[in-house]
Amino acid sequence: MRILFTTSPTFSHTTPLVPLAQAARLAGHQVLFSGGEITRKTAASAGLAVLDPAPGVDVTEPYRRFMTDESNRDLPPEKAVGAFVGMLAEVGGLMLPGLVDAARDWKADVVVTPAWMPTGLLAARAAGALAVMHGIGLRYQMVPWMAAEPPEVVQRHGVTTFPEHCDVEISLSPEPIERLSPMTPGQMPFPVLPMRPSTYNGSGEVPGWVLRRRRPVRIAVTMGTTSADDGWAAVLDAVVNGAADLDAEVVLATGGVDVESIIGKLPDSVRAVDFIPLTNLLDTCDAVVHHSGMSSMFSAFCAGVPQVALPRDVGDSPINAHVMTTRGVGVAVQRSQATPETVSKALREVIDVPSYRSAAADVVADIDAMPSPADVVAQLGEHAARLR
Repeated sequence: MRILFTTSPTFSHTTPLVPLAQAARLAGHQVLFSGGEITRKTAASAGLAVLDPAPGVDVTEPYRRFMTDESNRDLPPEKAVGAFVGMLAEVGGLMLPGLVDAARDWKADVVVTPAWMPTGLLAARAAGALAVMHGIGLRYQMVPWMAAEPPEVVQRHGVTTFPEHCDVEISLSPEPIERLSPMTPGQMPFPVLPMRPSTYNGSGEVPGWVLRRRRPVRIAVTMGTTSADDGWAAVLDAVVNGAADLDAEVVLATGGVDVESIIGKLPDSVRAVDFIPLTNLLDTCDAVVHHSGMSSMFSAFCAGVPQVALPRDVGDSPINAHVMTTRGVGVAVQRSQATPETVSKALREVIDVPSYRSAAADVVADIDAMPSPADVVAQLGEHAARLR
């Protein structure tokens, strides 16, 4: 098979697709990743071939503009969703001509895309390929189309209406977790293939100190890309000093942010690093503090590590926090209530109360029972063969 992957231009929307792509390559299939610069960089660092769908065009610009536009903050839920979907539609529109050319010229058998970026489904239809929607964590319905009819670039290939759905969906969410999500789709007119979330957090050098603790308790802190949020300094101060209050070793993944320029000198117990593959760090941790992002939550699920989440009131943060706390694997502290005292209290709870670690271990067992990426590659081959 020839499998073309595409996704929205973020690190955390690219990494969940990498295990399937690597499994396909190991099975002898050809794989190509197409997307924005961060998608190509992330996929290439995982040893995958990449293709620029729009040479000379910065397809990530609409995303950056959206994230820094003050008018997109504090919107009512309906308008917030509309603004987000509109941004993704703009990104997809920039990539679509190149995706169509790649899928057709390369004679792709399968096109894989997440629910956030249904543009890939149009490329699949234009190439007569199997259209696969790949989850990045909890299941979501495909975002709606933002136009009355498909663009001319696919109409010329006979695609005159928008696809109502994909041909196959890949779900990374264990069924007991999925039952807790209010966004879980109902019955769908296509097969849903469960796949073990073999969490991939990017490539990079792991320093030797990551493998050994300096203190009896170690806490990981990762706040994703939320350094652009309003109130970031107060949240970061609460997390760093709340964790340091436990006399634990705290490893803070900064994502390249100069933390000390924001909150001042860090406590001696806190070690700041630009980047560490989160999976390698979590192997040695008793808890993780994160921004209630999907990728961070699923990384903790896979590692069996109790969590403290600091959700925002927008996006999927509240849903992730609801699922995590309802399953009993962590505690959520609302951003408006985040102080060193509340963060410290939450960390003490998830570390000292055995039920959190036990619930996290149960999630690991649920994940281990799911089919592997290699199993799903074989299933995709069967579905693609039916189109020929």
